[in-house]
Amino acid sequence: MSASDSHIDRVLASWSIEGSGSFARSLAGASTAGVIREDAPHWGIEPYLPIEARSLREYLIARQELNPDRLAWFQQRCQQIESLVHLRTGSYHTRFAELYAALDPDTDSLIPEQVDRQESDLETTQLMALCDEILIRAGYRRLAQQEIENCVGIASQWGVPLHVNFDLFEHLAVYARGDVVGTRLRRQWRKLYQTEQVDVPIYQRMVVVFELQDDNHTAEELAASAVHLRMFKNIPKQDVDMLLPGTRVRLSKIDRAKIIVPSLGGWLLSMRKIAQIMFLWFALAYYSVAVIAILVLAGIGYFIKSLFSYFRTKDKRLLDLTRNLYFQKLDTNAGVAYRMIQQAHRQSTVESILAYYAIATSDQPISNRRLRRRCERILREAIEIETSFQVDRALVALCESNMIQPSGDGLHWELA
Repeated sequence: MSASDSHIDRVLASWSIEGSGSFARSLAGASTAGVIREDAPHWGIEPYLPIEARSLREYLIARQELNPDRLAWFQQRCQQIESLVHLRTGSYHTRFAELYAALDPDTDSLIPEQVDRQESDLETTQLMALCDEILIRAGYRRLAQQEIENCVGIASQWGVPLHVNFDLFEHLAVYARGDVVGTRLRRQWRKLYQTEQVDVPIYQRMVVVFELQDDNHTAEELAASAVHLRMFKNIPKQDVDMLLPGTRVRLSKIDRAKIIVPSLGGWLLSMRKIAQIMFLWFALAYYSVAVIAILVLAGIGYFIKSLFSYFRTKDKRLLDLTRNLYFQKLDTNAGVAYRMIQQAHRQSTVESILAYYAIATSDQPISNRRLRRRCERILREAIEIETSFQVDRALVALCESNMIQPSGDGLHWELA
């Protein structure tokens, strides 16, 4: 367990032993309940298809576009598709386990010293490529470096402004899917701190894959020779940087003013009182040394007070960050691999079933363009969401399973 995880556990223990205290419940509700509306609009058209394979199959049958005598045949085809996709994702499990065995930070196995470092670097490169393949198949999009850097130093009302040192990373990849508009609760003094709902652009799922440099210095004490995976849910777009390790809290101007102004005011008030005493005893020259000493000690005292106030403010911001991430962190390392392979399994199954249904219910061989538009229309009618259907990927899967074939002209598709 990393130092950051143990810190989170200590924080949660201070709220309530069972995590059932009112404060913990309020945070859980703010982080997990009511965040995404059922009719949440999508900001971008994505390849991600947010529907379960079973629900899609039942919906397609309910459309009554298949002849009654072919319903059993269609269900059998769906089962064959799921079996074939299962075999493919099973190979993902095998490949990932082989590559991750020596790169897992949570492993309890020992690695011989004779293992070549260059071989480890090659495994890291292959593992990063495999993760990219799985996540793209699961409907994720890799964020560009500029998109990540644009989030640094800013934060939503629920995030914390941070400094990020990108030189710490040997490899870094951030993926996102579910580009939607969620809702969160906030209180404003202008409305007498009454609770109100506000729209927040978020990513429903985010995955961070990274490897640190050998000479990194982070508070999390993460292994540099390992590949780390993190999965989160419902992350505001402006708070993507808070998912990265090695960050430092950036205090806002308001926070700095809260630290400096009280200390400066107290110091000036002390100077006023000392000046009154100094004028009373001005005639006695030997008191001037004592007055100067008092001035110096007062300045040192208020400097120390400001310093402690600075550290308290940073600790408060770090605690806010820990509270936010506790309820939004879904899994780490090997657990993330299991989740993203399952997500790729669902995405591939849905794509193949939908494409096969569209071809099966077409009265003539269908082109790639018409097939894509028909699949997108069916999905829009099912869940009222615009998507970007990956028709080429679905066709490759169906061709490999010998369920479809090109027509005579080679430009259209029909059932095999």
